[in-house]
Amino acid sequence: MKLMQILLSQSEAGAETYFEKVAYAFSKDDSIQQRLVIEAQVSREKRLEKAGVDYRTLPMDKFGKIFLYNNFLKRYVSDFDPDLIVTWVNRASRKCPKSSAIVVGRLGGYYDINNYRKCDHLIVNTPDLVRHVVANGWSQDHVSMISNFGELPESLDLLEPIPSIPEGSRVLLTLGRLHVKKGQDILIKALPKIPNTTLLIAGDGELKDELISLARSAGVLDRVFFLGLRKDIRHLFDLADVCVFPSRFEPLGNVILEAWATKTPLVAAASQGPSWLVEHEKDGLLFEIDNVEQCAKQVNRVLNDRCLAAKIVEQGVQKFEMRFSMNVIINQYRQLFDQLINEKGKAGLK
Repeated sequence: MKLMQILLSQSEAGAETYFEKVAYAFSKDDSIQQRLVIEAQVSREKRLEKAGVDYRTLPMDKFGKIFLYNNFLKRYVSDFDPDLIVTWVNRASRKCPKSSAIVVGRLGGYYDINNYRKCDHLIVNTPDLVRHVVANGWSQDHVSMISNFGELPESLDLLEPIPSIPEGSRVLLTLGRLHVKKGQDILIKALPKIPNTTLLIAGDGELKDELISLARSAGVLDRVFFLGLRKDIRHLFDLADVCVFPSRFEPLGNVILEAWATKTPLVAAASQGPSWLVEHEKDGLLFEIDNVEQCAKQVNRVLNDRCLAAKIVEQGVQKFEMRFSMNVIINQYRQLFDQLINEKGKAGLK
């Protein structure tokens, strides 16, 4: 199978990070010849090169973006002549050139379905996203629900310095863009009620200054480290005693899968994705969205009850291995791709 995956984004958010993980996973399958098309971006190129993933870049300088970008995209598709193309996020799905390939759009959010008119099939990662795309006119026969996997491939890591953590302090880790949807303010407000802890916040965004001011006013600025955008997530999970995911709005929640994969106790706000993934008191602890008191209470329970922490880790790992491991998810992708290619071949014989 010749597989092309296209990502036209400069963002380093969850969808883009997961694109890199899926590309890495397919690069290890000898039965698949894979090629990526991405926008020129030094940081992403470094990670893909380290992981040994084949890719081509589109020019992002002022001249190249205006005059060469679309022609390069068309040429890359034509030269590779793939059996199947996966388009990631809206822009790639809109701009995918015409070809003989099957086009599969992958979306992990409540996006405008008009962006996916060129696609033959859609992959979404939660049951509610199936409902969303069908409610917006997409045929249920042409949409598949395949969730995400939680492994953090070491070859995609780029290690960065870690601040000095005070001796005896327990480590809380939260990851995500610094945006109101992600709820980092709730965790900062809860921190005075969670003694002897240090909070690591991995992510960047428009709320950084506001969150720093909040930590200062709450008297915990010396206990909070803003790490910025990180691509050494495995290393951060290794440091963490608890992963806290206070997001107000989250269709899925890759961080939850990563916590299970790294055997890290999990506490999360009960937003859309976490409520679907997590069984409260079994493989994680949930608290009401925006509830500072409950957030602090559930984190303290994990920190102070080793048996509880061990139980939610063990059962989280079991669920991860059965439903959200790389092998399970990539096999689902592969089965779908084979099915779509076979169906196309049978249709061509009629």
